[in-house]
Amino acid sequence: MTNVTPTVAGTGARTLDPIQLYRTMVMARTMNDVLKARKTQGKFPFYIGCAGHESIAAVVAALEDRDYLSFYYRDLAGWLQRTGDIHGPLRAAYARVTDPSGSGRNMPSHYSSPSHRILPTCSEVAGQAPFAGGFGWALKRRDQGEIIAFITGDGGAATNDFNVLLRQATVHKLPVLMVVCDNHWAITTERQAQWAGNLAAQARAMDATSVEIDGTDAMALYEAMVPLVRRLRQGEGPAFVHLHLGLLDAHSSSTDIYRYRTREEVTETARTKDPVTKMGRWLVERGTLREGDLQRIKDEVREEIDRAEEQVLGEPEPAPERVTEGVIAIPSTHLPPSGPTSRKLMIEAINDGLVEIVKRDPGFFVFGQDVGSSIGGVFNATARLAKEYPGTAISSALNEQFIVGIAAGCGMADGKARCGEIQFVDYHQSATQTIRLGARFYYQTHGAWNCPVVLRMKSGSGGGGPISDSGSGGGAFGHSNAGEVWFTSIPGAITVCPATPYDAKGLLIASSLSQSPVIFLERGRLYRADVPHVRKNGEPIAELAALWNVPDGYYAEEIGKARRLTIGAGAPVATVISWGTMLLESAIAAARFAQATGKAVELVDLRTLMPFDEEAITAAVRATNRAIVVTEEADFTSFGRHIHSWITEHLYWDLDNPALYISAVAAPAAPYDAPEEQAFYPTADDILRGLERLTVE
Repeated sequence: MTNVTPTVAGTGARTLDPIQLYRTMVMARTMNDVLKARKTQGKFPFYIGCAGHESIAAVVAALEDRDYLSFYYRDLAGWLQRTGDIHGPLRAAYARVTDPSGSGRNMPSHYSSPSHRILPTCSEVAGQAPFAGGFGWALKRRDQGEIIAFITGDGGAATNDFNVLLRQATVHKLPVLMVVCDNHWAITTERQAQWAGNLAAQARAMDATSVEIDGTDAMALYEAMVPLVRRLRQGEGPAFVHLHLGLLDAHSSSTDIYRYRTREEVTETARTKDPVTKMGRWLVERGTLREGDLQRIKDEVREEIDRAEEQVLGEPEPAPERVTEGVIAIPSTHLPPSGPTSRKLMIEAINDGLVEIVKRDPGFFVFGQDVGSSIGGVFNATARLAKEYPGTAISSALNEQFIVGIAAGCGMADGKARCGEIQFVDYHQSATQTIRLGARFYYQTHGAWNCPVVLRMKSGSGGGGPISDSGSGGGAFGHSNAGEVWFTSIPGAITVCPATPYDAKGLLIASSLSQSPVIFLERGRLYRADVPHVRKNGEPIAELAALWNVPDGYYAEEIGKARRLTIGAGAPVATVISWGTMLLESAIAAARFAQATGKAVELVDLRTLMPFDEEAITAAVRATNRAIVVTEEADFTSFGRHIHSWITEHLYWDLDNPALYISAVAAPAAPYDAPEEQAFYPTADDILRGLERLTVE
């Protein structure tokens, strides 16, 4: 027998041992068959197989261990090629705490390993694609010749997520290898429903190196991959590979293959497109192995799997009380200010905060629409970065998922939050899935991965200050949603909404230190708002004035902590819970109430909406026995309704009256014309009437 070690001359590719590659493919096929049988026997509830996709090991073999991988659920052979870990897939199937991909929390075949540079796999097909683009961005900036390979199926290639990655990689020439494993089926739907025309040609038209390869021939695949990897490593990327394969089993253990495929077609696929059989035949034809060696390897592999399975069955399952562990990583940082203060508007404070972050983390950047312009975007939030730190404010394509993926993927690559700016919170919708997945990674992987990112968004109505001071803003539809309900319902995400310049800077700096994603809602009305006045053009509210004095330098306000303020003299007689613009409206109402009655009102500025400060709300409500929740959100199911419900449930016996709820009206946010817009949002007058109603003797 001869040892065949094919390489491509002059590429510097590592020598491939074809016998070991074959063994890896046999291991994947055998484990696939064992786990499929165990699911049928009722040993666990679900399994999704790799039969027909084992040649993906050849793709991984053409890469180096320093390169990153983003697998999908048919990439068992890729996992084995990179890690050599046969216990991991068994542990995942049996949901053991020792499962390296998620400690039993995620489905089998959803691979993840920071130590082996494998990104978390999502059940949402191709959901990790935008993050892979962010990784590619980070690798290009790092400039150490690393690559990220993203692998998905033909169904995954039809998703918005994949198309975002293709755009990220081609626009910015990222070192990304995109592999589409086309087995002609997306569950029960044939490929023709996924795209029209030639997929490789489409990728080529977007300026990616693009090839079509027979994925049933592992050695030919490896030979084709080596020069592609070389091009990527030399900065000539990205590369797109349309890999033609056959699916030898049903989509998953939940699908009957003969309900949608004929027996003749399945038989023919197995006869002509089995990469394990072809690889064995290749080795025998070249004299590397004999027929008996093929069977010997299969027998040895089965014995290894049986021993590993026996060990795994003796390992512990997760305890039920673990279910609430590892949902979110909240920074506990509180860094008091030490520099002199000066009077600033919120937009100036945000500029300052971004500059202070860059001073301590030169790798920090803001990525978003128009942010790299000399004016610092449409709201001027990055004007100082653009002027003082060139290259840290970077204008993006007009695609919010593109933005979130770049910022979040970069954060995952080095564990430091990067910032994505979405011009209006209303526009975040295209990135909803990416935001949700980023928030889930920490829990899904049982703390192995996290997704540090700050997503800044202008939210709420437009204008130059509180409605009671400045009237309508003219934002109309698409520019006026408050937005908190979209994010506070995402487990694992932190949502922040400052009301004052001091808190905007301090909370922004704290957000940059978070390991969990932070949604940073910036009320457009407050960007250039001065201290609110008791009456229009009257005296400013003294209790708030200090929060427009913003310290120089670096300071951080603790996330998850509300601010309590008392307006008026004496013991407060009512508590108002609010945030953002409505905190200022509430302060105006409280000041007017104090002037008229001589009684004080306590304000609770949540600042962090999720997780919110339960202790502060409890203490404030128990001190007055009266509560009003005020929100800029429309009167549907909302975050404000959640806070009101929480007070009703947890503090019912402390209340003298039912808690009041004041919100915008039940309509889309918001009419453009001034009369309707001013009728849409609650104002100080509405809150004042609520205070009068609660405190009537």
